[in-house]
Amino acid sequence: MSQVDVAAADEVPPGAMVRVEVDGQPVCLANVDGTFHAVHDTCTHGMASLSAGWLDPDMGRVECPRHGAYFRLDDGAAITPPATAPLPVFPVEVRDGRVLVGTTPSTPHPFDTP
Repeated sequence: MSQVDVAAADEVPPGAMVRVEVDGQPVCLANVDGTFHAVHDTCTHGMASLSAGWLDPDMGRVECPRHGAYFRLDDGAAITPPATAPLPVFPVEVRDGRVLVGTTPSTPHPFDTP
């Protein structure tokens, strides 16, 4: 599996999220109590950047800033309307203080497929 070095682990403290790019794809990188998650950064409902939304670390989810849909960070599931399609999830590894994100997501993003 190919990986991209996207950040130093200490640049994304617990409770924070940032937008990074992985092979031309926008990715929301979130730190939930020291565990990193990477999901596609574009909401599957309203084309909003999820990294501009809100992280709920207690529930392990991100809220879309446009229409308020929630997505689980562990598996990308859309858990509240108006979103219904899940987010692609990227594998994450922390090695030597660096966050590495895999280039192949779990599924294609709905807006990226014909």
